Amino acid sequence: MRQWLARRLFFYLRSRSDLDKLADSEIQDLAEDFVQDTLLQIRAKLEQFEGRSKFTTWAGKIAVHQALGELRRARWRDFSLDSLIGESDFTPSFLVNEADPDAPDRAVERAETMRAVAEVINEELSERQRAALVALMVEGVPMDVVADRLGTNRNALYKLLHDARKRLRSRLEDRGYNIETLLNDLSG
Repeated sequence: MRQWLARRLFFYLRSRSDLDKLADSEIQDLAEDFVQDTLLQIRAKLEQFEGRSKFTTWAGKIAVHQALGELRRARWRDFSLDSLIGESDFTPSFLVNEADPDAPDRAVERAETMRAVAEVINEELSERQRAALVALMVEGVPMDVVADRLGTNRNALYKLLHDARKRLRSRLEDRGYNIETLLNDLSG
């Protein structure tokens, strides 16, 4: 079973475009690393096997999910919130890019709106609120990673985000922005 899982994972990992720069030997090492955790998962879930498919199909699915989880965690392993906490300001990336030549008025309006959003994020949110909001909503960092980096749990992070969004909405409304219109402007 171990050898079959290692082979299954090897072929799965080799087909992923985000790993295409790795040599086959490196992919083989990754597959071997994932097999041990997969075998533990299979053992823990053995009573859930219902026999509606072949055992190897079921085990292979667990192996792939295990590998995906490990790859996702590895992607964010070295991520630091330090750049989002402290003196750094949040600046949306498209503000630094050139304006759209086909719709200059729209581009200017959108840039002004984003400047206002960035200003509120930088001036009105606490460091932790800003770090959490930008990491999750802009950078796409998984919730568990942000919670871990902030030294908190998911429930506390949900509350922190709720408070940040509430304050962001309130401050933007104080500046005369209609939130629904603003969201429509930003979406496209």
